[in-house]
Amino acid sequence: MHKRLPYYLILSLAVLCIVSDPAALPQVKGAVEWHDYDATNNKVTMHIRNTSGKDITAYNITTKETLPDHSVSKGERLTDMLSAVFLVQQVTGTPDEDRIRREFGNGTLAAGQTRDEVFDGGAVVNDFQATIDVVAYADGTAEATNAPALERLREHRNAEIRSYQKATQIINEVLADSTIQNAAEEAAARLRKFLTVWSAQPHYSVDIERGIIEAVIRDLNGAPRIIAGRHLSGEPEFLQQYVAEKGQYISFLSKHAQLKTGAAQ
Repeated sequence: MHKRLPYYLILSLAVLCIVSDPAALPQVKGAVEWHDYDATNNKVTMHIRNTSGKDITAYNITTKETLPDHSVSKGERLTDMLSAVFLVQQVTGTPDEDRIRREFGNGTLAAGQTRDEVFDGGAVVNDFQATIDVVAYADGTAEATNAPALERLREHRNAEIRSYQKATQIINEVLADSTIQNAAEEAAARLRKFLTVWSAQPHYSVDIERGIIEAVIRDLNGAPRIIAGRHLSGEPEFLQQYVAEKGQYISFLSKHAQLKTGAAQ
């Protein structure tokens, strides 16, 4: 998946933009970055190279912009590629494998490879700095100079696990009730009710990813199309397959949620 935390990048065609080296921002050792300023399109492109020797599954970028009045604006962007990694594993050996691998490789920012992040803006900035301060690896370890951002990545992955666990719990409850005729529709309705109740409660941490629950609801709403495409016998078979697939993803996520570090952050 590609998740963006709030960030503010302000550039202008009218004033020369100074893109400086991020010496003031501590960077992890496993990745290097440099950037280009495109005045024509009003963009900064950050080039990230994996120098760690291990495949990267996620990274956090911290940005710092100095405005003409000398005020400073800071922001972050988190990119997590685990969903692509899982997708590539799932299609291995299928007719879709070549197409998916052409698009995603093995799903990670593989060792030695380069990836671009583009920052678009609108107004004047005197100085722009960016640094990679969290990197998560495919072996379940992480490297960080930004402890809060690393904790947010852990929180995000654990919230994904809890979200899929809640969704599969509700689907299994529906499957267990033989009196329900339209199981996918009923499961979607119960998930919508769960979201309504959850949204009305205070939350002091990311305990559930709302977007994941909404995505499951969309999948359930698309049950007739999926059943026809896969030539399934009906909704029970579809839901059983769906729960099994999400169970595999929960197991996969669990191996990457703790992110052990071996160095001080």
